[in-house]
Amino acid sequence: MKFTHVTDIFKVLQDPIRIRIIEMLRFDQERREFFPDSSEAEGGFCPMDILTILQEEGVHISNTKLSYHLKEMKNTHVIYLVKEGKRNFYLFNKDSLEVIQAWINFILKG
Repeated sequence: MKFTHVTDIFKVLQDPIRIRIIEMLRFDQERREFFPDSSEAEGGFCPMDILTILQEEGVHISNTKLSYHLKEMKNTHVIYLVKEGKRNFYLFNKDSLEVIQAWINFILKG
């Protein structure tokens, strides 16, 4: 069985800031200031909200570094982007972690 995407996902998950972003997208909906208009982006976070929450939690990160993290996460499909006019909203793609779950199940059963 081939799991080529597993290492890419693990690379994304090795950074604590990215782990926190995933948790934020999944569980911190009430902390958003900017809300999307479309149902497609419902529950999404704009980068400004992500940056604000991280900084409130004592994570000192620049806009550039946040953009880098979001790009890496988007490239591995851990998150996805919905554009609404001038604003972008990021959402967690829980299907992306099914690759890891399948790999772990494969290893444990083997």
